[in-house]
Amino acid sequence: MKNPVESLLEDDHESLGQLLTELDGELAKHNFPRAFELLDLFWARLAIHIRAENLHLFPALANARASLFTGKGGLPTRDEAHNVLVRLRSDHDFFMKELAEMIKRARGIRAGQAEDFNVAEELGRRLTVIRKRLEAHNRLEEERTYAWPALVFDEPTMAKLCERLRHELENLPPRFA
Repeated sequence: MKNPVESLLEDDHESLGQLLTELDGELAKHNFPRAFELLDLFWARLAIHIRAENLHLFPALANARASLFTGKGGLPTRDEAHNVLVRLRSDHDFFMKELAEMIKRARGIRAGQAEDFNVAEELGRRLTVIRKRLEAHNRLEEERTYAWPALVFDEPTMAKLCERLRHELENLPPRFA
């Protein structure tokens, strides 16, 4: 059975995946106004997800007692956990930089500074790269990182962590309210 942190964050992964699929579809149909709305929403939602992990999940794991990371029972060693968190943070930086550049290019189309079809092809290629890296990233989180809190934290600590994560995930920018 999944712990509450796993359930919450995996559900958000699924929701983001559906949004990404919808974005792909609109780009493929050259429905640029809708594609750009979805791109902006995906960027914001992924940023919120990343913020929740970077502000709450990763620090909680990084600050957990080193002696808990035994390398047994589904837990990594302290060094393995550290390396996984470094990789995940690097992925987060990549996603945000790529999506920011995609938003910039999409705004160029809206302002009439670029040809729709050329930029749409570029956005599609970038989205494919993001999707592939995001799939590997999500697998790592879902198969490893999201299970760790239940193995190192007590029930009250888990509940507080889950509540902080939920609060972040629900904190959409006002333009999406």
